[in-house]
Amino acid sequence: MKKALLVILALSLAFPASAFRLGPTGVVNAVPYVIYNSTYGLYYGVIGKGKDFSGRQESLTLAAWLISNGGNGANFILSLPDDDYRHGKMFGLAFDLTGAMGRTISERYYGLGSATPGAGYTTADNVHNKLTFQFSRALSTTVLAEADFYVAANDFSNIIQGADPLTPQLQAAARNYSGGSLKLTLDKRDQSLDPHAGVYLIGNMDFGLSSADYVKGGLDFRAYHTPFAPDQVLAARLMLQQAGGSKIPLYEYPFLGGKDTMRGYTMNRWRDLASALVNVEYRFPLIWRWFQAVVFYEAGKVGDRLASLGLDNWAGDHGLGLHLNLGGNVIVRGDLGRGAEGDNVYFFYNQAF
Repeated sequence: MKKALLVILALSLAFPASAFRLGPTGVVNAVPYVIYNSTYGLYYGVIGKGKDFSGRQESLTLAAWLISNGGNGANFILSLPDDDYRHGKMFGLAFDLTGAMGRTISERYYGLGSATPGAGYTTADNVHNKLTFQFSRALSTTVLAEADFYVAANDFSNIIQGADPLTPQLQAAARNYSGGSLKLTLDKRDQSLDPHAGVYLIGNMDFGLSSADYVKGGLDFRAYHTPFAPDQVLAARLMLQQAGGSKIPLYEYPFLGGKDTMRGYTMNRWRDLASALVNVEYRFPLIWRWFQAVVFYEAGKVGDRLASLGLDNWAGDHGLGLHLNLGGNVIVRGDLGRGAEGDNVYFFYNQAF
């Protein structure tokens, strides 16, 4: 863990975030990185964000990477207008286009349920793509309504079956499908990029469309406080999800494990019809005004029904991170988590929650 953290720090110091103008009002911030992920190997990539190219408050966030095991990936978000511009304002129709694509080598499938073993998992290569069209509108300065439509595709190969096989039915359900989502959001945060105060509540209902038959409801509650100093943030989250249906694509199951949920475990370590998650994170300035240190604790559990999860046998992890604020445009983060099955490193943009 110390070695990975030093890599993040050294690279950030050697290659500081570059900022330059594009057009009369546009600003672009970007930073390259090299990071080791204990699951897949070395990542070589760049993360950046540009906004207000034409003076209409639009933005484009991009992350792209190559992996030493042969994998690759890219994510982007095009926003009209930028989310930070919308925050705390009345606005008409806003639009976001989100894309995720790439090739994962030896992706792990552990099976469904909380008792799946940490060893003997199935592995497969996966060429994956997902495109999401999001439309939102302010009902007030703090209440937002949103409707999403997404299409996704997954092409599995080189499957090595483990204790819980990736069945032909699971492969077929994830191959090509589409879905939608309706959301209602209460946003009382003081800012959207790096909140220091307020609450954020998201209620969603997702549903399958073509080649999918499922409904998934969720509740995501977040709170932010500065109990010790104005620049030190205590952030907490409670997230609950419940799904049901006759044909649920693999990546639409509620899951735990990964960069935004339980960082001490591999991506999608647990899947089932229901999940509960608690995150607690303490963020404080480290050096200069760009670097922020983070310590966190997380706990979660999956099962077939939320009512049956109980309070026993929850998995937990803890860790630390180094976050770099690129001029108020985007936050680049490197998080290192330790769970019962080892250490994991995640590098991405913006806060985990």
